[in-house]
Amino acid sequence: MVEVVLDRHRLEDQRTFEAAIQEIPEILDCWAIGGRIDYLMRVSSPSLAAYQDFMEGLLQADLGISQYYSLIVTKPVKSNSPIPLSALSQL
Repeated sequence: MVEVVLDRHRLEDQRTFEAAIQEIPEILDCWAIGGRIDYLMRVSSPSLAAYQDFMEGLLQADLGISQYYSLIVTKPVKSNSPIPLSALSQL
């Protein structure tokens, strides 16, 4: 997982970033986030060295990234678990 903070927060900058990442296959998912970061990305990489190369390339692509924070997944605990419909009716 990668937390991304943009240099600027203009709509134009967000659109540039969002359009560019659509073409990057290593980025599996990306969510716009409210709070201290702007985006949360799920990235796939075969190794830490490959991930570092990927991130260096992303920074060189001039997408307006000012900071990023890496969160390395060490093991899956729970994934792909849909919310049961019965739980939704209780909300």
